[in-house]
Amino acid sequence: MRTILAFIVSIILCSPAIAQDVLLDIDLPLTAKSAHAAVRTLERLDNNTETVFVQLNVRSNEEIFGRGSNFGAAYELASLLTSERFSHIRFVAFVPQTIQGHAVLVALACNERIMATHAEIGAAGIDETRITDTHRQAYREIAGRRNIPTALADKLLDSQAALLQAETELGLRLIAPADVETLRQTETFAAEPEIIIPAGQHGILTSERARQIGLIDRIAEDRIAAVRAFGLAPDSLRVIPILNELGHAVRVNLTGVISQDRVGAVMRSIRNHIDSPTNNVNFLCLYIDSPGGNLDASLMLASFLVSEIDSTKVRTVAYIPYHARADAAIVAIACDEIVLGPGAILGGDGARVFTANQIADAHRMIRESIAQRAMRSWSLPMAFVDPDIEIFRVVKEADGARRPATDFLSDEELAEFPDHAQWRRLEIVKPRGELLQIIGGRGEQFLVDRTANDFAEFKMLYGLEQEPLLADLTWADHVIHFLQSPGMSAIILMIVFFALMIESSTPGIGIGLFVAIVGVSLFFWLQFLGGTAGWLELMLFVAGVACVLFEIFVLPGFGIFGLGGIALILSSLVMASQTFIIPQNSYQVLQFRNSLLILAVSGVGVFCLGIIFSRMLETANKPKDIVAIQETERLANYDALLGQRGVTATLLVPAGKARIGNELYDVVSGGDLIEREHPIEVVQVVGYKIVVKKV
Repeated sequence: MRTILAFIVSIILCSPAIAQDVLLDIDLPLTAKSAHAAVRTLERLDNNTETVFVQLNVRSNEEIFGRGSNFGAAYELASLLTSERFSHIRFVAFVPQTIQGHAVLVALACNERIMATHAEIGAAGIDETRITDTHRQAYREIAGRRNIPTALADKLLDSQAALLQAETELGLRLIAPADVETLRQTETFAAEPEIIIPAGQHGILTSERARQIGLIDRIAEDRIAAVRAFGLAPDSLRVIPILNELGHAVRVNLTGVISQDRVGAVMRSIRNHIDSPTNNVNFLCLYIDSPGGNLDASLMLASFLVSEIDSTKVRTVAYIPYHARADAAIVAIACDEIVLGPGAILGGDGARVFTANQIADAHRMIRESIAQRAMRSWSLPMAFVDPDIEIFRVVKEADGARRPATDFLSDEELAEFPDHAQWRRLEIVKPRGELLQIIGGRGEQFLVDRTANDFAEFKMLYGLEQEPLLADLTWADHVIHFLQSPGMSAIILMIVFFALMIESSTPGIGIGLFVAIVGVSLFFWLQFLGGTAGWLELMLFVAGVACVLFEIFVLPGFGIFGLGGIALILSSLVMASQTFIIPQNSYQVLQFRNSLLILAVSGVGVFCLGIIFSRMLETANKPKDIVAIQETERLANYDALLGQRGVTATLLVPAGKARIGNELYDVVSGGDLIEREHPIEVVQVVGYKIVVKKV
């Protein structure tokens, strides 16, 4: 086993850095196995935990409204929620959809209850022929611990019971018909009791009726509104899934500039591992080290994380050791938790500056989908890509809550709150004109759940006893990642330039040209995989090479084509190392400097290699004594060739090879370009140097 759920939960909840408010997602119908897992989770709650939201989810298509919950399992969990052991914790049940069956017991066991507008609650759907005194006693016991009228508990369980409402001098009372006369003896009725739900009708209550009779405390449109109603910021909650089985941990890397291709590969890898019945994945670590890049791709991945990964089955944690800038930060906040390395950057200037249309599309998608499902306010994700949003710390004084509510919002989002007048705006945490940036270990750490010095500490935080299964990471990926580093890019370019220098000094051999072509191909391929190079950079490089060749072979000299070609080649190499043309923010300025540094380092390296290589050749070819010199001069006496004619064996530019008689000689022209197979005549011999001209 790569990770054990119980150990994960104990580490999460017992860590001193953990927040004091958690949210438990419980799937219905409730089984003995899932209830036992929930009980084990609750038993590990830290003593400082103040509020636990218990969300009862109806997700199974096989059960209508979550019917089929096991009575024993529901009673075991309800008994724990109402026990003296947890009297210091406020349990809040949130019912987002209609629930029926014995899962109602869990809702009754909470201190407070919230229902969605269109939700209903009741124990309909159980086999009433099997209702025993044990069932009735259990419902009455749990209801009594939470000051819920016994008659209401009976009606929720048994459709044959009737529910009356009586008004006395002490207020409205919910009673059973059998309790009317007993109540008359102690209290005076203002009117005759009214039948709320007659016998023979199921005790199914709408959210409005449940609030009228005091069963629930509030009605909320969604989970975010429910959390804020109790003075809590959605970002402050730890979402802890109640899982039925032990499972494995998987790590997926999102590194380099974000592109559609890279995001597609990440999504496919996640799907393959989560959907595999043999992997049984319940923990996903998204390792992010990216400057952002393609906003649409980042939004697509964020939407995938919040909509296609079931948070009740798989816990997602973003680990950011160095940086997740701009749109990469949106991917991070789509996870259940965010862990930063010391000094790591979440947000801030990224690889690209987005247009107004891109920001508007992102605003719509984040607001309508991503933020809701990720339990986040929409202001903070937007602040990572929209510099015009201003974020404030806002606070609402305690109103039935144990402490004032604190959140980080924009004016626009705050104005959407029904109770916005009760919130006070405090200091600015993100001014206009810049992107939101959070640095690990410094300043305000909202959105960030914890910090880890390295991945080993990250594994300790979450109880990962073994290394998580690496998804989509082979030895080839390691090699590519190593070659994409700035240092290796400089070395590859240095080899390319040096090979070209060797080729120009020894024409006709071709080894240097071959090495240069391979090196350039490798460089552009690596940058393409990293998302920084495309067809534009490649076309500029090819155009630059064509201009230089045109200058050499067509218009000899050193004019506009030569200078322009060199400029195009250098520009293509710089652009291939970054995602922009002109830097527009601080991060892009830094990247532009690094791109120039790569070229500078490779240039200096070529210069040094050229000096070393020339000295090595000089040493290797230096005669050892005078006799050797004389012998060399005797053997290399080409005076007899003066005036003889031959043909060029290679192109003379101006050096090359020519065939004179039956021998092949190294010759140079007087400066002219002489084509291959062209007649020539030897006009001068100086030592080893044979000078020829066109005939």
